[in-house]
Amino acid sequence: MDCKLCGTHLDEGERTCPACGHVMKGAGREKDREASRGRGGSVAEGAEGGGKESTGREADAEREEKGDRGRAAGKVPEVPPKVSEAPPQVPEAAPKVSEAPSPVFALDAAGLRRLLARQPDLLEAGLGVLADDKGKPVGVGYATPVGDIDLLARDGSGILVVVRVADRGVGEELIAETLQRIGWVRKHLGKGKQKVRGIVLVEHAPDNLSYTASAVAGTITFKTYRVAVAFDDVEM
Repeated sequence: MDCKLCGTHLDEGERTCPACGHVMKGAGREKDREASRGRGGSVAEGAEGGGKESTGREADAEREEKGDRGRAAGKVPEVPPKVSEAPPQVPEAAPKVSEAPSPVFALDAAGLRRLLARQPDLLEAGLGVLADDKGKPVGVGYATPVGDIDLLARDGSGILVVVRVADRGVGEELIAETLQRIGWVRKHLGKGKQKVRGIVLVEHAPDNLSYTASAVAGTITFKTYRVAVAFDDVEM
């Protein structure tokens, strides 16, 4: 008899292969059948119970032998490949829609003076028209011996502010005129002790104004202006 696993020849009566150690499951049963035949016995091949039992044992033996051959050959059960998960998709940001610029139109000096008389805080937060002892506003078009002041106001700290709106074509003489008005207000309204400053509004700063303006930077502030209009939907 040969070993069913490695093919090594086994002597009669041997059940364990001397080469690979495999145990021949059917060797003992074959030997028993031969001994039974020698004693004159018979095996009922068609018997119902014996046939089924023999068939079951042979099937078990065959499965064990297949398992032994698989282990001896070093076969490893296949592992299903790992499926990588797709990275989560990040929604693209919506393109930024640029807002249309607000239309800008010119405002003449007279119109700006009227606007500041009604809303001086548009020029500077906390700015208010100068009022007399009875609380009556008197700072709009304030007349002085050295010239009219478009708006005489007080800021949030109580400091007197001389506001002038320049007409077109006015140059360096604007600074001298504003300094004269500031000096008069300090002497007659501030009693020479109260601080007075000025704000001059120009539509476009003239080129010859920069050097002279830098010399009075601590007293006069220059600002340009423009007016814009916005349109809003009415909620229904």
